[in-house]
Order: sequence, then C-alpha cells, then structure tokens
Amino acid sequence: MVVKSRHKSIDIAAYDAGETRLGDGIVLLHNAQAEEGGAQTRQWQLRENRGGGYWLSSLVVHAPAKAKDPQQRTWFWIDVEYVRTADGDAEDRSAPKAAIPRIARQLLGVVDARDHWAELAAKPILIRPDRIDDLLEVLTDDERRLPTVVASPHNRVPFDDWRKTIEGVTRFLPGLASLYILDPPAAHEFNREVGAAFGVWGGAVRTYLPGLDLALDEDAARHRVLSSTRIEADVDRSARLLAGLPRRLASGGRLPKPLSRLSRAAVASAVSRSESSDGTASPDLDLLLEERTKILQENNELRELLELADHEERRLRAEIDDLQNGLLETAAELEVENQKNVDLFNLVRTLRKRLEDAGRAEEAYLPAEETTRLPTQLPEVLERLEELDRVEFTGDVDLVWKLEEKAQSSTWAQTTWRVVVALQEYADSVARGKFHGDFRRWCLEPPSGASAIPVGKVKPDESDTVRKNAKMRRKRELPVPRDVDNSGRVYMGAHIRIGGGAGMSAPRLHYYDDVRGTGKIYIGYLGPHLEVKSTN
Repeated sequence: MVVKSRHKSIDIAAYDAGETRLGDGIVLLHNAQAEEGGAQTRQWQLRENRGGGYWLSSLVVHAPAKAKDPQQRTWFWIDVEYVRTADGDAEDRSAPKAAIPRIARQLLGVVDARDHWAELAAKPILIRPDRIDDLLEVLTDDERRLPTVVASPHNRVPFDDWRKTIEGVTRFLPGLASLYILDPPAAHEFNREVGAAFGVWGGAVRTYLPGLDLALDEDAARHRVLSSTRIEADVDRSARLLAGLPRRLASGGRLPKPLSRLSRAAVASAVSRSESSDGTASPDLDLLLEERTKILQENNELRELLELADHEERRLRAEIDDLQNGLLETAAELEVENQKNVDLFNLVRTLRKRLEDAGRAEEAYLPAEETTRLPTQLPEVLERLEELDRVEFTGDVDLVWKLEEKAQSSTWAQTTWRVVVALQEYADSVARGKFHGDFRRWCLEPPSGASAIPVGKVKPDESDTVRKNAKMRRKRELPVPRDVDNSGRVYMGAHIRIGGGAGMSAPRLHYYDDVRGTGKIYIGYLGPHLEVKSTN
C-alpha cells in the first residue's frame, strides 16, 4: 500500500517488510535502544529528497523504566531540518521554513502531552471560570519550559466564531507552546487575578514566557501581546508572527535531561547497510550512511570527554544560574523599592507642605513616633517573631541558616519580615472579626494602611500534581503544636515565594492558617523550594 498526500508518497508495505527505501527519494531508518536501567528509546529518521537538498525529520520516543510511575512520563522529540546539498540551486541558498509536522498534531490528539503542568494540545484549550486556578498554576510554574499562549474573547465577535479565528492564528504552535482560550466569564476572572499589567482582553492573544513573575509589574514587558486588530487585519501574517518567538526558543533551547544524551545521528548507529533487490546499495542510502559514519566516528571520539565533563558542567551551570537569578531578583526588587521610596518621599513632602499651610510648621518636621529596623539575617527574623503574638515558627532552623550562604540572604530576610508582619496584621484582624477572607484575599484587597505583600507571591495551595503525589505531599506535612493536630503535623500547601524571581532558587515559606482555631499562623517551613518532580 502506498499512502499519498499533497507532499509525499510513502510505501507502507515496504516499511512493513523492513525495507528502508519507501519511495522515490524517501528513506526511513529505525533504531531501538534499551538502557541498563530499563529505559527504552525508539528513533525514526525520515529523509526526503526535495529540490537542491533534502528534509531530515526525526522522531525520538524515550520511555522510562517504570512505565506505571506517574512521575516518569514518556518524552517525544520531533526535529525537522532542511539540508541543502552541494549541487543545490546556487541562486537560492536559503533553506525553506519547516511547518509543524503532521505527526505532531496527530500525537497531540492521542497522547496526554504536557510541559510539566501545562497541557499540550493541537488546538487552544477552553478555560472556564472553574479552571482559572489551573491556568494560573501553569503560568507561574517554575518548571514550565515552553511559552503559554492565552487568547481572550472578542468584545464584538461571537465567541464561537472568534474561537475558530484563534485556532487559525495558533495553527503553527502545537508542540511549541501550550494553548488556551478564555471564555467571557473566565476572561474577567483571569484579568482580576493577574492584574492589569499581565492581563489580556478584547480578543488579544498574549504569549507568557517561562519565569513569569506576577508580583513584578516590570516583568510584564517580556510577555508579548498580539492585538485583535492585527489578527483581524491579516490572520495568516499574525499566525506567523505569533509563532516566531516560540520557534526561536525551541530551536535555541537546551534539551531536557532525559534527552540530552540522545543525538539525531544516533538513529543510524544500529541500522545495517540495506541493499536493493539487485544486491547493490541504494544511492540515497549510500550518501546517508556515509554521513552517518563520519558523525559516529566523531561522536565516539568525543563521548568519553563529554561524559567526564558532564558532571562538572552541570555543577558550574547550576551555580551560574543561581547567581544570574539572584542578580535579576535583586535588581527587580531594588527597582520596586526605589519607586516606593520616591512615592513615600513625595507623600511626606506633600503632608509637610499641608501642615505648613495650616500654620503647624513645627509639627511637620518632628521625628517619627515609631521606627522600624528591618532584619538583615534570616535567623534574626525568627528571633524577632517573639515580638508578634499571632505568628509562630515550627520548622527546621538549620534550613534557615543554610539560606544565609546565599548572596541574596539579607534581601530575603527583609522580605520575610514584611511577610510575617503582614501575616500578623491579617491574623489579628481575623481574630477580631474585622476580616473574613484568607491571606491571599487580604493581599489582593488590603484594608487601608494595612501591611500586605504582592498577591502574586501568595499561593493558597499546591497543584493537583503535588497534592495527589504521596511522596511530595509528605514533604509538605510539617510540624505544628499538638493542640493544632494530635499528630503534631499538618499539610501546608499554602506557601509564599520569598524573593523577586520566579525560579527554583527563590526560597519558599509554607504556612498553616489556624487563626480561626488556635488564633495563630504556623510557619512550618522556610527554605529552598521543596521537591516538585517534573512530569515531563
């Protein structure tokens, strides 16, 4: 049987018979490898002669040893490139652009594909109000690798019609980004949650890059918006424009760890030389095998050096990433604090002017009745908790001391103090019956003059992935007094990100709100990000 399409004719019967040549100028190589631990890797490499070169398409499927373990999921890697040969058209040496392979759409239609917590689908996934929290969890996920594209409903175009338009404008993105579209009620709720700087409305489409920090308005500029006006003017051009950045990120990004040791050339390593029916080698296969031999020879010479350098490279890269993240976090926090200082200075100057105009100039320059000294060390924060009667630390002090080894520790200490002060004022207000929401609501709509922190830092609970995983959930079952729970431990999914960045390097503070019980908030953990095992 020969399968024909607008682009190619592939002889399926030849493939079933184990042949490598499946049509005029079409060669398919297949390889299967098993690792010592039980992991399986299958690789297919399709070569199609076209014009003055050939398309080289690779599909790698890497399955873990423990297939039933929900935390060890299968990886799919599709790679397409055009290789121009020496006898190609000299007048046009530019390679044609690759489209999204049809197999990518087909796989996304039958496989539960994910970028950590983000769903990967062939078309944008509909988000209703009951799924807003899931979408926010995806956007702020520290381990998300791909962009997340969120489309909003149009103000004038019927939603079903606009949804079809969005499917057209995102048609080049399956496998390169996670795709979502908000229905009208969900759009209102979404924009209220993320704030004006990070919202999307009026039919616009926004691309949220990894590392999103909703707590910093300055971060909003990284996440580009494609307006409905531009989309309506030219859907095709908008589709190409929208796909530009995800394509560049995909082609220039590093492979995830399970795939980092696999090479596109490795598919040929176990494929023997195939011969045609008359006993002579296929000319197409000759060229491919010659290229394979050269590449494998180079790979063998470099393999040992790469393995020796791999561990040291990972260690150094981790240190560099931590330093870079720390610098970015510190710079972002300084920008915010500098603006706050300017705003406060302007407010003080205005108030003094008003006092002078009212004939009370002597009061305008009196020193403050209260002064606040911010701590410069995290252990000092724990000591000063004695000043507060509604916040208690029950966690591991040694983990807090380990954070002192980082260059950002003094900034983290001051941020943590602001957090506990806000928790104290919230708890006191709840205990007095003056506030009836949770801490996130307090930070979203703080009472006048109250201490609060950016709401983007507050997570009321962990994701379903963490809550339903016994191992990760146990790590969040943290100590509390026996009068809170007889076991002496409770699950603390609620947490606050300390630091300005959104990465794993920013410490977390996990807490249990028992104000309506014992009248206190218990901090059961202050330390590095707790384990969130990637689900690939």
